[in-house]
Amino acid sequence: MRPPVVNPEHLRQEITRLREAAGGLTLAEVIDANRQRCKRWHDADTEPWTGADWSNAMCGEAGEAANVVKKLRRHETRTSPQGGPDEAALRAALGHEIADTILYALLLGDHYAIDVVEALIDKFNLVSERQGFPERLRG
Repeated sequence: MRPPVVNPEHLRQEITRLREAAGGLTLAEVIDANRQRCKRWHDADTEPWTGADWSNAMCGEAGEAANVVKKLRRHETRTSPQGGPDEAALRAALGHEIADTILYALLLGDHYAIDVVEALIDKFNLVSERQGFPERLRG
């Protein structure tokens, strides 16, 4: 199944809206703050994490996101048990789990000295090219 066709002008508008909503926050700022906070948890007195540790943490958070999606699906199919979390609470929880997954992915990239921003650009453009889509990041 092919993804829906994206209107490039709509995409530009959405990117602008997201930047404004984030107060101009950039991915580079998130990466820097994430690295600094990580140093507080993983200081000289703690055993350094391996790539497997970072990967396992990332996958654990992705699993938590999947669990929330399972509960959202119950709402969609009207099979959610009474007294369970409402859809708005689940959406908020999903946002947090997605954020946790991304933050660990960034730290995993750091562990292996991967420039995640460049990797994102490269992978996005490779898939667009392979699928014959016009969208490209940075030209």
